[in-house]
Amino acid sequence: MKHFSDAASDTHLLVLRKGEEIMQQLSAFATEQRLPGAWVDIVGGAAGATLGYFDPTAREYRWRTYDEPLEITGLHGNLAYVDGAATWHVHGTFARSDYSVIGGHVKECPIGLTGEILLTTRRDRLTRVFDDETGLKLLSEA
Repeated sequence: MKHFSDAASDTHLLVLRKGEEIMQQLSAFATEQRLPGAWVDIVGGAAGATLGYFDPTAREYRWRTYDEPLEITGLHGNLAYVDGAATWHVHGTFARSDYSVIGGHVKECPIGLTGEILLTTRRDRLTRVFDDETGLKLLSEA
């Protein structure tokens, strides 16, 4: 992974190489940089992806793995702390070779060609707290 920093704007540009896994690289970077919170935007090419859909009735994610080359048309998300642990929440859309589009909550996404990540850091810590109504851990001021 290459890293370019712009301290004046609190942004980082990360360039991932073929074979690097996006979620692992984001987690490692957050730990190394001791980020209190961040927002992320990603484009590039993936070797595949494991995506989830949160079923509100069952209150659980349903996961599906796509083992095919995918164009990353957009991954967006944030870094917040859940029970003291840094946790990325990333959603994405991907184009297939037939130009159809798939998307969902990103669990795994290995790079197939390149991954270009724009990461904007926060100065204040973001946290997530369980919400009884939705069954999700939502962003909180706490």
